[in-house]
Amino acid sequence: MKDQDPKNNKVVNIQQNPEANLGQILPKIHKIFITGLKPSIQKYYDKLDDTLFDMAEKAESNDMQTQYFEAMRTVRKKKELMVRKFSDNIQHAFKQFKKGDYQYVKDHITNQAIIESEGLSLVEEKELDKKLAVTNLIDKSNTYFHNQLYALEKRFTLLAGGSDLKLSQIPVSPFVIIHAFAAPLDLLNIETNTLLIIIKLYERSLIENLSKPYEDINRYLIQQGIYPNIKFTLPGQQSGTSQYRQSEPDMTQQTIASNPQMAQPQGHFNQTPIDDDTYQIIMSALNNRRRSQLTPTAVYDASVVNSALSLLQSHELQQMNAGGSALSPNQIKTALINRLKELDVDGGEQRNVNKTDEDTIDLISMLFEFLVEDRNLPAQIQVLLSRLQIPYLHIALKDRKLFSNKNNNARKLLDELAKSSIGWTEESDRNSHFINKIESIVQHILEHQQEDIDFPSLIEDFQEFVAKNNKKTSVIEKRTYEKALGEERIFNAKAKTAEILQTKMSKYKLPKQVTDLLLTPWANVLTLIHLRHHHEPDVIEPYVKFVDKLIYVAIKDKKKQATKAQVSHVCDFLSNGLRLVAFDERNVKRKTADLYQLLMEVNALEKSSDQDHEFVLPQEAFTVRQDDEEQPEIVHFIANKKINDQARNIEHIEDDYYEQAERLQVGDWIEFIDAGQDGNIRAKLSWISPISQKRLFVNIRGIKVTDKSIDEIADDFRTANAVKLDQVPLFDRAMNAIAEKVEDKPASDQTKKDLD
Repeated sequence: MKDQDPKNNKVVNIQQNPEANLGQILPKIHKIFITGLKPSIQKYYDKLDDTLFDMAEKAESNDMQTQYFEAMRTVRKKKELMVRKFSDNIQHAFKQFKKGDYQYVKDHITNQAIIESEGLSLVEEKELDKKLAVTNLIDKSNTYFHNQLYALEKRFTLLAGGSDLKLSQIPVSPFVIIHAFAAPLDLLNIETNTLLIIIKLYERSLIENLSKPYEDINRYLIQQGIYPNIKFTLPGQQSGTSQYRQSEPDMTQQTIASNPQMAQPQGHFNQTPIDDDTYQIIMSALNNRRRSQLTPTAVYDASVVNSALSLLQSHELQQMNAGGSALSPNQIKTALINRLKELDVDGGEQRNVNKTDEDTIDLISMLFEFLVEDRNLPAQIQVLLSRLQIPYLHIALKDRKLFSNKNNNARKLLDELAKSSIGWTEESDRNSHFINKIESIVQHILEHQQEDIDFPSLIEDFQEFVAKNNKKTSVIEKRTYEKALGEERIFNAKAKTAEILQTKMSKYKLPKQVTDLLLTPWANVLTLIHLRHHHEPDVIEPYVKFVDKLIYVAIKDKKKQATKAQVSHVCDFLSNGLRLVAFDERNVKRKTADLYQLLMEVNALEKSSDQDHEFVLPQEAFTVRQDDEEQPEIVHFIANKKINDQARNIEHIEDDYYEQAERLQVGDWIEFIDAGQDGNIRAKLSWISPISQKRLFVNIRGIKVTDKSIDEIADDFRTANAVKLDQVPLFDRAMNAIAEKVEDKPASDQTKKDLD
């Protein structure tokens, strides 16, 4: 909360001569503002050229590379024009402000308006995406510069003659700057995804370069006597009190401390307590380790602890917005102790944290130590969630049911965030939708006092977000396993066809014409029949027996020659089979006639022609010749299948690892250790093949990662090339780990020293 100093006797009464004052002050503000911003926008476009070039070089496809190069060329051509338009748009806002017309941007549309608009279909998708990106950037900038903007809002309200202004009506607001930047982007005829990248890249430039112009403008307005004494206080402090210590105890906190149920968030989520027995084990161990510390000492007042945590939370929010690193769990503990000592301005006797609060501080610290070391959470998610340690400590000090009640909503939120993050990877979240959602929740919690956070709404909103993502993913996942099933059926049909032909042709030297016929068109017929009628052996059997019949009538010099009727029957069956695999009638008649002529001659039913018939040995028929690209596909399939079987030949060992692999269920997550990549691969068991029993693994987007047999998975577990990720709720796992830790290990001397 920000308060204005009541002792503000030096405020200029601008209403006495608004035109004169605006005529002097506005041009100066405009000069300060544009002097600060114009070099940064020029520098941004220079850097954008390099960034687009780098992205083009790293593009995953030719189309994307072309997009980036085209965007780079377009930006180069229109850079100076866009910088000039940016300056003109800023100047336009100042002119409108002077006229008292605060509508600087035409057709402005907010996120809410976009969502609620009945005419959403009338908004072009590209324009909608752009407006959403612009609105999100404005919201983020307003949050980051909220202190400076608060002062500017008050001061520009005075410049406007006392009319209440919205933040968007200040001519130096992020709203004006970002729209001034975004409007010229319409000059670029580029793809939507590249346009959104350009807007996103401007975010860093804005954050880095806007602070100084704001400081300079506020300083200038102070010099002009425009609200020279605007003060800011921390959330929870009263105006007129010391910046660091409240003169009276925080009665709200004392009331909550005596009745913790008051701190429980309101909402429609089930709050029926479910006791966490592990908490009692932990508290018993913590109490036992402190029995030696019975000397009574003065303790910090609850309001001092509250103020110290508010200071730390404010610092953590600033660090997050500035892209700084989060404090580690142990650093937070140390920082809290140091803040408490600073805030205890009355001095005198040495004070300690009371023992109950000391246990809570230790417990929260151990909880977040577990979180940042939890291999089930991706590293980037760990970093984000670790920023919640301070607000969760704040919550736990007011309501220890965070630990004892499994249905506590603050606890459930952390569990939901961790559970949904288990399969996240940067590669699978290319648009950063998921990690941005996590970040927005963390930022929301850091921005608010604990009693103002509606945890049930946060949980519901996040669950809806996840459900929406899962709906898209489930469609892709279904297509993935349907494709895998189709591929398995084709493979299985080809394998059966290969086995039939190899087995039946292995003993006979056959005419090349017959060999080619069996290995190409008839192999296709057998594969198709197995695909269509894999559950109907009676339908398949005649097509398999045809192979025997054709071989019999094609063998030369056999004891008993085939009859003309047998030859005709074989040729007729061949005709019907070829029509199944879409042979046109002309080809069917030609192949049938050629075969009929060959078989009649082989069986001496007709006089042999002058042409000698070439015969092929079985070993030659199934030999892959690298120089012959026209060899039958079934021959290559047989050769490749042998190679693959050898490469994937895993020993069958029925040990604990095999049982672990066998127990895997659809929905379980595995982390595969990939030594050849920058990081490991997280994949979910999506489907078990009813044909081969292979397990299909997909990423968080539902796209196939790999498929493996139980033996292969067991071998991965055995050789530490795969690890099953634990999907037990984060809080439960952490509490179990903490219980083991505190039962086996007494408090360290350093812990005692930190908390004394």
